[in-house]
Parts: sequence; C-alpha cells; structure tokens
Amino acid sequence: PFIYYLCDVMRKILHIISSLLGAERAHSISVLLLRLVDKIPTAKWLLRKIYAVEDKALEREVFGLRFRNPIGMAAGYDRNGEIFRSLSALGFGFVEIGTVTPRPQQGNPKPRVFALPEDSAILNRIGLASKGLEAVLKNIRHEHKGIILGCNIGKNTVTPPEEAAMDYLRVF
Repeated sequence: PFIYYLCDVMRKILHIISSLLGAERAHSISVLLLRLVDKIPTAKWLLRKIYAVEDKALEREVFGLRFRNPIGMAAGYDRNGEIFRSLSALGFGFVEIGTVTPRPQQGNPKPRVFALPEDSAILNRIGLASKGLEAVLKNIRHEHKGIILGCNIGKNTVTPPEEAAMDYLRVF
C-alpha cells in the first residue's frame, strides 16, 4: 500500500525529470541508478517484490529454455551488459544486451535521441555506441543464474564490409 504509493510518486517524479533532461541523458541516469541497484542485493529484492509478476500461466518454454514470462527488454537499453540483473529484478522474462561491437566506439554524434511526446515515442539514432567486447565480457562473467540473457552483436563502423564477417565472428 504505502510502498506502491511511494513508487507511483517516484515514477511521476522520474517522468518529469526525464522530460526536463532529454531522452538520452535520462537514459544514462536510469542506467546509473540501475547499476547502483545491482550493487545492493536488498534493492534488487525490493524491485522484484514491487514490480515482478510471477505466475505459472506466464511461463513459456522455447527451444528448451524456460522463460518466467514472455516480456523481455530489447537490445539497446543495456548496451554494455551493465544492468541486466536489475532489469531482471524489475520483472523482465529475459534481457537482450548490446549491440556489442569488437572494439569500443562512440556511435553517432549528439543529439541522437529525441522524445516524441505527442506519439508517446522515442526516436533513437544512437548508432552502435559500445564499450566493446572486452568491457561487456567483464560485466557478464559474474553469475546470472536464472536470467535468460541474449546478445545483439555488430561490427565496428570503421570495419570495411569485406572484413565485417570477422567482426561478427569475434563477438559471437
């Protein structure tokens, strides 16, 4: 009861803040906050208790994998595999990280994310901003039992087309 009221108030405050900051900065701050949550075990437990819906009717088995539910977080939100544990605690049945590239790259020049409030949408032109394969591997090597983790892979922008297959193979 009180905790749900508090969460609703926080959601409204975060919506106002994100409107003022701009979509990309709001995304960066949300990633930072979820990175903090990831470091506090009780915070993930609390997120799970408040937001995760657990019901056998939602479970799915696909290709031998058991999903807690069919709702997942698509690639692009957690580009570097930094917050997939916190996203799982929020109730996602699976999380896809990436796009992961072999070497770090910045993505497109800013501004590159635009809020479209009249359409309740966000236009994303970030490109493939990535800290690179080695950074992502450091983030995902730690235990993530019970979390189905997918990965979107890509080539570096500077890689010539004739060498693209090697970039994809390296990340794969």
